[in-house]
Amino acid sequence: MDLGFLRRLYDEIGNYVSVYLDTDKVYEKTSAEALEIRWHDARRALVTQGAPEATLDAVADVILDRDEVSPGRAVFARDGAVVFTGALDAPPRRAIARLAPLPHLMPLLAQHRPPIPHVRVSASRTGGELVAVGGSGDAWREWMAGRQWPVHKVSVGGWSQDRYQRRAEDTWDENAKELAGEVIAAADQVGARHVIISGDVHARSMLLEHLTVPLRESAAVVDKEVGADSSAMAEAADQALADWADRDRRQRFEDWGTYLAHDKAVQALAQTLTALSNSQAADVFVADDPHSVATAWIGAGGAEVAVTGEELVTRGVSSPVQDRADAAIVRAIASTDAELHFLPEDLVTIGDPGARGGFARPRDGIGASLRFPPLISV
Repeated sequence: MDLGFLRRLYDEIGNYVSVYLDTDKVYEKTSAEALEIRWHDARRALVTQGAPEATLDAVADVILDRDEVSPGRAVFARDGAVVFTGALDAPPRRAIARLAPLPHLMPLLAQHRPPIPHVRVSASRTGGELVAVGGSGDAWREWMAGRQWPVHKVSVGGWSQDRYQRRAEDTWDENAKELAGEVIAAADQVGARHVIISGDVHARSMLLEHLTVPLRESAAVVDKEVGADSSAMAEAADQALADWADRDRRQRFEDWGTYLAHDKAVQALAQTLTALSNSQAADVFVADDPHSVATAWIGAGGAEVAVTGEELVTRGVSSPVQDRADAAIVRAIASTDAELHFLPEDLVTIGDPGARGGFARPRDGIGASLRFPPLISV
């Protein structure tokens, strides 16, 4: 997943409040009271850690919002304002109330993966409707009305029948070409590599022919005439994108294993942090471990990260601070245009003595493929 949309959170470090709370309102008579109790406990813990009251009030406005309907919520705030929040489709795996140099985003990313940028299209012979979804979840909808005549083949008999039919097919093709242009532009705007297409069978086929090769090869076709903004289309898109994401990360991880044997990849926490700090990391593979207690040291810059403070000092970073390693990893990935991939459990081997009882592949549960070979110190 591309984490570029999170980059704005890291302009400064220090005094970030991170809250993960069960906000389920299934039991209407007791849910509000139970939520207030959970928030009271979280707030008390944050006060003990030194969180400012203004920041906690801003978090409370989100957590206690009566119109909030999600069963879980993650909220990140600083200097009296909420800077980012995310809804969870289930209560968080564990409640978190934390004041630290960085927002603790990894549990949110692991439990609720950001949307994969894509374009949904419902094609017709007279145009079409499209919905573009970006990596932050923002979406916009657009209609394209093409030429309206002639769009139907006719059976008039005589010498003119073939001419009318060709005109109708030409109109379909012109409309499909124009719609394809809109789809390509929308994909460029949101950074999408995938298109999900529904609609008239002939219009779908013609639209595919006019898409760029990368979009055509990655397109998924829904064999129904449903609207681009319909729940049926959203469900089909979610399934197609999930299948694509699973195939993609498995292939990338397989490539990582090959690269590792040729010094084009690294594994283990220290080596991966070094690759991130050098802006070398292309794909970062993480085994989801909600119980991780690993730490790292960071500086003010997004790529300033290492396993020890001394290493950062030698790099010219003044006054490094310590935080959770997974929080530092998310910041470094977002700041260096790398991509984060959570590994399916079946791809991770656990218990290798060489990894001291930890993850064996990759070691420490983390690794990265590299954009360029490791730097050699002279």
